[in-house]
Amino acid sequence: MVVEGVEKSLLKRKWAYRAQNESLVTQILQHYDGISSTLAQILVARQIPVADVESYLNPTLQKNFPNPNILKAMPKAVERICQSIQKGEMIGIMGDYDVDGATSSAILKLFLNSIGIETQVYIPEREDGYGPNIKEMECFKKKGIRLIVTVDCGMTAFEAIEAGHKMGLDIIVLDHHEPEKTLPKAYTVVNPKCLDEDKDNPCFHMAACGVVFLTIVAINKYLREKGFYKKVPEPDLKQWLDLVAFGTVCDVVPLRGVNRLLVKTGLKYLNHTKNIGIQALREMAKLNDQIAAYQIGFILGPRINAGGRVGKSSLGLELLSSKNIEEAHVIASQLEELNMNRRSIEAQVLEEATQQAEKAVQENLPFLLVKGNKWHQGVVGIVAGRLKDKYQRPTFALSIDGDDVKGSSRSVMGIDLGMLVMSAMEKGILEHGGGHPMAAGFSLKKNKIDDFFNFLLEKISTYERDIEAENTLFIDMPLDVSGATEDLLADIQKMEPFGEGNPEPCFVLRNVKVAKTIVTYNGHIICKLQGKGGTYLDAIMFRAAGTPAGDVLTQPQANKRYHMAGTLRLDNWNNRKKVQFFIQDLAVAS
Repeated sequence: MVVEGVEKSLLKRKWAYRAQNESLVTQILQHYDGISSTLAQILVARQIPVADVESYLNPTLQKNFPNPNILKAMPKAVERICQSIQKGEMIGIMGDYDVDGATSSAILKLFLNSIGIETQVYIPEREDGYGPNIKEMECFKKKGIRLIVTVDCGMTAFEAIEAGHKMGLDIIVLDHHEPEKTLPKAYTVVNPKCLDEDKDNPCFHMAACGVVFLTIVAINKYLREKGFYKKVPEPDLKQWLDLVAFGTVCDVVPLRGVNRLLVKTGLKYLNHTKNIGIQALREMAKLNDQIAAYQIGFILGPRINAGGRVGKSSLGLELLSSKNIEEAHVIASQLEELNMNRRSIEAQVLEEATQQAEKAVQENLPFLLVKGNKWHQGVVGIVAGRLKDKYQRPTFALSIDGDDVKGSSRSVMGIDLGMLVMSAMEKGILEHGGGHPMAAGFSLKKNKIDDFFNFLLEKISTYERDIEAENTLFIDMPLDVSGATEDLLADIQKMEPFGEGNPEPCFVLRNVKVAKTIVTYNGHIICKLQGKGGTYLDAIMFRAAGTPAGDVLTQPQANKRYHMAGTLRLDNWNNRKKVQFFIQDLAVAS
């Protein structure tokens, strides 16, 4: 149902209420104690079945964690890894340079080290390319390593894995990226997206860190049954759920089902973490409050990612697996500096890319392809994401260095980038690539850019996309300014963690006035919203300065009222708690 009085917002979006069903609201209130009418309405709007409300709000590892052997290759992988463990052999680990890769590598390393197994971990630098390479396979072999486990990579490393196989290495792939029709010549591949796995398997949308955690659960059970822990203390695997939550949130996978369970449980461990690397990172970011998914995704995660983007790729792993407090603080400080550098580089590239994007929008292209000479490869993914969010089109950002081109892409709902990249590789347009439906990376030659553009134009034009639906802001329910209370926030927090697939509840404040506006140095706009009866609510809109919405907030007309759409959070700045409204969009009230 369209929100009355909002034909088009200042961000040129339609607003629509999520579907409601009073009968289902009543059923939830009758079946479950401690659920308010407001929370019941939001649950129904999110299409949470009445029977699933308890598992949605209070999932438990005991009831909701899947059997690892639901993945067909898991038993073979576990048996081979356990052979090396029982022999006390060193095990090699190869990971990716993003947060999911760092957390995945750290989880496996920390688990193996805790039971007395030495590990050698390799994280490639971004300029070396994504995933395993032959040179590092040779290095591992020279060190006497016979078993290598790749995490968050390996699905498309055909050449490197085959070379490792010929060297006599056993290589196990633990991944979650889209597979090609054929698998690499590994000992086995554990991936919930493999074509022989059931499409409705509960692990299908896991991040790599989730797949790794699932694997160590299976390894632990195997070792226990074989009597391994009669000589070695059995570790408590739950201590690494903080890292699972970290990687799952940062990889922007849907926070539903098993992912929701892992993040919701993992956040409890994260807020009381014994991981000194996370502790140091938290101190560096000055995070004193409870950490939720938002803080992971927008404050802590970018700092871990900074090493792989503009610095040394292994810094994230080194921090998250560190056992030395002084070392952890040094690394956290390095990542803080790198993150500041990343922001500066990103701003420069984004300015240039936006000019190209504006031209493509004027030409009404169904996607954006922006490119620049020697754009820093570490920020092209972020830039693609920024442009995708702004223009609601799938975006491909390319960095050209001589004849070589590396790119990153971000998508909108309904366009599967992972499949597009695989298809372009099969046609010989791209040299390497891989990813998920919503994000992918790839490489190609400069003389293939036009071919890639035409390929995208042909493919994306065939998608039956509901452009209007994609450009609709879905609102859970209307709200009065006076209703934005801490009690309401307590209800909302029961629905955490929020993220991809489970966004924060969105409310519309109708007919409010704007007062006391402040523009921050980084373009955020802070203001007060006045509702009925003279009640006020603190509000903020990020990166709004200089936009049509920002102009309205900074120069509100005294006789005008506005409809505001956004989310609620608790601001605890300077130890003073207050509810704050995060403005996502606004419209002039008629």
